[in-house]
Amino acid sequence: MKDVAAHYRDVLQLGQPLPPQTVPVEQALGRVLAQDTPARYSVPPFTNSAMDGFAVRAEDVQAGCTLPVSTDIPAGRTDPLTLEAGTAMRIMTGAPLPSGANAVVQVELTENADQNMAEQAPAQVTFSADVAAGANVRRAGEDINAGETLFQAGTRLSAAHLSALVAVGYGQVQIRPGLRVGVVTTGEELRPAGEQLKPGQIPDSNSVLVASLAAEAGASAHLRAFHADTVEGFLADLDAAAREVDLLITTGGVSAGAFDVVKAALRQKGVTFTKVAMQPGKPQGFGQIRANGRDVPILCLPGNPVSVLVSWYLFAVPLIHKLEGQRPAAFDDRFTRAEVGTGWKRKTGRVQFLPATAREGENGLPSAEVHVHPASHGGSKSHFVASLAAATGLVRIPADQAEVKVGEEVPVMWFGRPR
Repeated sequence: MKDVAAHYRDVLQLGQPLPPQTVPVEQALGRVLAQDTPARYSVPPFTNSAMDGFAVRAEDVQAGCTLPVSTDIPAGRTDPLTLEAGTAMRIMTGAPLPSGANAVVQVELTENADQNMAEQAPAQVTFSADVAAGANVRRAGEDINAGETLFQAGTRLSAAHLSALVAVGYGQVQIRPGLRVGVVTTGEELRPAGEQLKPGQIPDSNSVLVASLAAEAGASAHLRAFHADTVEGFLADLDAAAREVDLLITTGGVSAGAFDVVKAALRQKGVTFTKVAMQPGKPQGFGQIRANGRDVPILCLPGNPVSVLVSWYLFAVPLIHKLEGQRPAAFDDRFTRAEVGTGWKRKTGRVQFLPATAREGENGLPSAEVHVHPASHGGSKSHFVASLAAATGLVRIPADQAEVKVGEEVPVMWFGRPR
């Protein structure tokens, strides 16, 4: 059987980042930067006051001294100003520091502080404390200088990223477009959600599972539930789907059954089917479908819900990240270590991946203790769908390990970590 890490590397070879596009900053939330972004402006762009108070020369100020106030500097004033020795200027937070000033005395350290912040600036101000040079002054470029790289290509943009981009001068940014994922579920026994079942039929939960996982990954899902197990019908439906998406995911029809339509149809398209040394999720398919003059990656996942979840996080998520312009980590680097809170025994021969959750520790902080679900079976049954909602990561157990004991450290891939 194929090594799991080798299959991971093969999957990542299926696609390259989508062509970039330029969009207004406010439309880039959740997207991935396609190029490095050097700051166009310094932050702050000019030296300014960090407080409401009085701009001074520090050497002119002593506790109890009084200085004349020559002018008022509100935020947004743009004309150049020079502070003369032995004088002060009233200044507001964010306003530019005048030439000659080297400190700001906050208004709370002046006599009659409330009156000093009236609509009109006072004629003079008396200070109740000394001030050091540089006090309450924000220097130009203190955060970042113009020309320095703010964010690198491959950065997924949060609200804070967008705010920073605007602050350094960007109105538009070059990003990778949102990924379109085609979700194709197969099986004559599958029926839409909520439909009354006949004997031998089951609800099509995989279509909802994969479409929702795609949405959680920041992609848009294009759902095609295909329930007729014929090669011709499946290929026609798949070709139509491939023309509309950037990645295809199928579930079901990849094992050794006599009616596995996915394998029978896609082998004609050059898709590779293999057995990966993992539990659950041993049968896997991967390749490319030619559509509209481009090669669309396709992953063919098993049909059992736990197998789908495990395969999704191991293989589909990093491929999505690559198509979006991020650099996926090496397989082993995706795992950290944590203690298990539940022991179990298992059959050896394949690497085991178990849906698991981390619980809150006694101090209220997240605990490193891992609890597999369901504990009575070591989480290894690929058809257990009810326990999936509690999962926050995957535990990885080596192929030759027959027992895991409480308190043992094991590799864990948390779903929320970058992959």
